[in-house]
Amino acid sequence: MKYFITFLFLTCIGLLIFPDLYCAIGFGITLTIGLDIFFYSNETFKFREWALFLYAVNYLLFPSITYQLDQNMIEYPMKIPSDYYFSKAIPMIVLFMIGMYSIPTRLFKPDLSKVNDASTINKRILLNSVYFGLLLNIFSSFIPGEFGFFIYLLSMIRFIGAFSLFSLDSRKYTYLYVLVLLLEIYNGFIEGMFHDAIMWTIFFTLFYFYIAKPSILRKIIGLMVLIIFVLFIQAFKFSYRSEVAKTGVSNLESIRKIGAKKANSKSIFGLQNFYSTLNRGNQAWIFSSTVKKMDSNNNYQGMTIVNRYLESALLPRFLSENKIRSGDKEIFNRFSGHKINKTTSMALGVFADGYVAYGDWGVYIFSFVLGFIFSIIFKIIESWTKISPFYVLMLLPILHYAVRPDCELQTIVNHLSKSIFVFGVLVFFSRYQFKLDTFEAKRKLNIIQDMKKLDGDGVVN
Repeated sequence: MKYFITFLFLTCIGLLIFPDLYCAIGFGITLTIGLDIFFYSNETFKFREWALFLYAVNYLLFPSITYQLDQNMIEYPMKIPSDYYFSKAIPMIVLFMIGMYSIPTRLFKPDLSKVNDASTINKRILLNSVYFGLLLNIFSSFIPGEFGFFIYLLSMIRFIGAFSLFSLDSRKYTYLYVLVLLLEIYNGFIEGMFHDAIMWTIFFTLFYFYIAKPSILRKIIGLMVLIIFVLFIQAFKFSYRSEVAKTGVSNLESIRKIGAKKANSKSIFGLQNFYSTLNRGNQAWIFSSTVKKMDSNNNYQGMTIVNRYLESALLPRFLSENKIRSGDKEIFNRFSGHKINKTTSMALGVFADGYVAYGDWGVYIFSFVLGFIFSIIFKIIESWTKISPFYVLMLLPILHYAVRPDCELQTIVNHLSKSIFVFGVLVFFSRYQFKLDTFEAKRKLNIIQDMKKLDGDGVVN
C-alpha cells in the first residue's frame, strides 16, 4: 500500500512537471522504484529493484523527458506519438515487474552472520580467488572465441572474493575491493567502454548499503558523487574515442589530457552533456523506431529471429557455422528503421525483439518472460545459498548483463546460459569448502570464536 500511495503522490508531482498523464505515470513509476532503493537499501540487498529502475529509466523516465523537448535538438528523437508509445511501454514495465516478483525468494536478505562465518573460515580461498580472477581478467582479452568468454566469466570471481572479504572486515580488506574497482574503471577509460565499470561500482554501492547501513546523509553524498562520476564519463568518452580514433593511441597520457579538459562544470553539467546523457540512456528511441518500422510493413517474424538468437547463444560455432556473431548489425539494420556502421554498437533490446516477433502481444509476453527468467535465476541462486550464504554474490556476475536494457536477447541468453554453467560448476566443486554444517567448518569456527573470547579477556594479544 505504501508503494501505491508513493506512486500516486509522485505521479501528481509528475503532472506539474509534464503536461502529459502518460509521462507523469512513467515519472511516478520510476521515482517510486528509485526512492525504494534509496530509503530501504539498508534492509534488503536491492539488486532486483536496481534492475527494474534501469529499465524504467530507459523506457519510462528518459522518454518522458524527451517528449517534452524540441525534437530538432535531440539526436535520437522519439518516432511515434507519446500516447501510442506509453500505451505499450507502461504495461511492458509493469509485466516485467510482475514476472520478476512472480516466484517468492529470500535471496535478498542473506544472513550476514552466516556470510561472515563462511568468509572467516575461507579467507585464504577468497583472497586467492581475487588474485586468480585478476590474473584471468588480464589473459581473457588475449584468448579468442567462446573459450575466451568463459575465461572472462570466470575472472569475475575477483568481485565475489573482494565483496565477501569486505563483508567480513571492511577496514582490513579495503585495498582489495578498491583495487578491483579501480582496475575496472581504469580498463573502462583505456578501452573507452564504461558499462562494466559503472555497473560494478553500483553493485558494490548496493552491497555496501546492505552491509554498512549508512545514514541518509552519506547516501545523499554517495548519490551525488555517483551522478557526477557518470556525467563526467559521458562528457569524457566522446572526446576520448575521437582522440583515439585520430591518433591510434590509448594510454594514461591520453586519459589525463582529455580528463583535464573535461573536468569542469560546463562540460559535466552543461546542456550538451545533458542531451548526450539523455540520448545514451534512451533505449526507448530504438524501441519506438522499431515500432514505427514494423507498423509500416507488418512484417512480423514470429519466433524466426528469436530462434536465430537462441541458436547463436546456445550452439557452439562448429555446430552452427552461420550463426549470428556477437555485435552483428544485420537484425538492427533490418528492423529498427536505421542503418549503423561497423564501429557503432546498438541493439534492438528485448522489448523491441518482442515487437518484431508478434507486435504488442510480443512486447507483453517478452516483458513478462524476461522478468520470470530473472525470478528463476534468483531461485537457482537461493538454492545455492543453502550450501553457503556466501553464494548470494553469484547473482552479480550471472545477471550483470541482463540488467542492462541495451542488451539484445541474443546477448542476454548467451551470457545467462554460459554464466549459470560456469558458476554452477564453481559451486559444485567448492561446496565442501564453503559448507558451514560440516565437522571441519564447525571446528574452525569454534577455534576462531575461542580466540576472540581470549582476545576479549586480554589473555591473548
